[in-house]
Amino acid sequence: MPPSPPVSETSASETSTSESSTPETPLPEAGGKPGRRAGFLAGCRPATRRIHAPILDLAASRGHLNPRGLGRARAFSDLGSLGQSSVGFETLADYAAADEAGRAPYGGAEYGIVQSPEADAVGRKFAAMHGGAGAVVCASGLAAIATVLDAFAPKLVLIPDGIYFPAWRYMSETGRAELLTYPAGASGAEVGALIREAGRRAAPADTMLYLEAPGSGTFEIPDIAGIVEAAARAGLRTVMDNTWASHVRFRPLDHGIAIAIQATTKHEGGYGDTPSGIAVARHEPDLARLRRQLRISGHGAVSPQTCTRLFHRVDGTQARLDRHAASAATLMQWFEGQAFATDILSPARPASPWHARFTQYFGAGNGLFTVVFDEALPAERVHAFVDALLLFRVAESWGGHVSLVLPVHPRRDPALLPKGAMFRFHAGLEEADDLVADLAQAARAAF
Repeated sequence: MPPSPPVSETSASETSTSESSTPETPLPEAGGKPGRRAGFLAGCRPATRRIHAPILDLAASRGHLNPRGLGRARAFSDLGSLGQSSVGFETLADYAAADEAGRAPYGGAEYGIVQSPEADAVGRKFAAMHGGAGAVVCASGLAAIATVLDAFAPKLVLIPDGIYFPAWRYMSETGRAELLTYPAGASGAEVGALIREAGRRAAPADTMLYLEAPGSGTFEIPDIAGIVEAAARAGLRTVMDNTWASHVRFRPLDHGIAIAIQATTKHEGGYGDTPSGIAVARHEPDLARLRRQLRISGHGAVSPQTCTRLFHRVDGTQARLDRHAASAATLMQWFEGQAFATDILSPARPASPWHARFTQYFGAGNGLFTVVFDEALPAERVHAFVDALLLFRVAESWGGHVSLVLPVHPRRDPALLPKGAMFRFHAGLEEADDLVADLAQAARAAF
């Protein structure tokens, strides 16, 4: 009998980072930015202090933003595999059957580093949330993308020009498929024309249509319904990177897309300590190919502890997303009043050219937006503003409890992009008023 999935926490849908007590903010031994941060943090609200007290000095935490394990997810399940590589069988016949199927009767795979019972539990949970036949868990969002591409081995892939850069790098540098690019905010007719061009180069069975919405960094939204309809008429398999929206805002399989991919390092884990990705298949034959690819590649070797955190944390995704979105709205409103900001890129804003599609498909946003700085500003002043921030950390990834900032360098024709330096912000779970105060003090220092 397979082991029970990890037991839920007392409050699986937690919306704060509260622990048993609020830790005092320790003063670092040295001054510099950690010292300034400590002084600033002393005036912040408890929720903000709880997040930042363990990471006053990033050198001390080795750059990690969650060294104390905020979020209170259990480290492992009572009946879990705890990362063990061997899976035992009572008889040779039992082993032979598991080896043939790639799956053990206890849950997981026949070899522990391929997939654990905890990963199975996560896969079942995500499949139910997406309305799919099943799901596979991978070591990262990029590993999930690679698993999907390798499982179906298309000869031609249609991709948006705003695609997540590591995904483009994987596709282009492996050279396994020809790439045809369409605009990140394309209409169904535009993609339909590209599909006809693709038909002259490869058979439908050898062609994949890849979506990502909104586009990375600049947040364009394509005509998803029109594109999926055009792909269906041509008999193409459709795949979507749904990381921005999560299953909370958009369920790709409900819209006719065959496979949904998400980097569950982000919204679903919520606290930056669940490095993983997931691919959810709408149909059983596609699921079988994904599972087979995991055996070949080993991408399913995700820590059982990570899977257990993810199993618990995903229940709180909507509550956290709503907090991120509310804080982002407050921050965008602040930027709207600043002379140094000439534009704010977010489909959640009514002024966005993508707002109608945003309302049609997603309905609500998350913590991400990009600020376009006045092109007349010297680069060093913009960099001084970012470097002066105390709560917003310069870091990749997003969707977690800590607010982040990072430059945006779209891989597109500069003539089609806004003028001026672009920086992407992520509003974390700190108090929004504290984040605004941080932006204000950095603006005073830089501008």
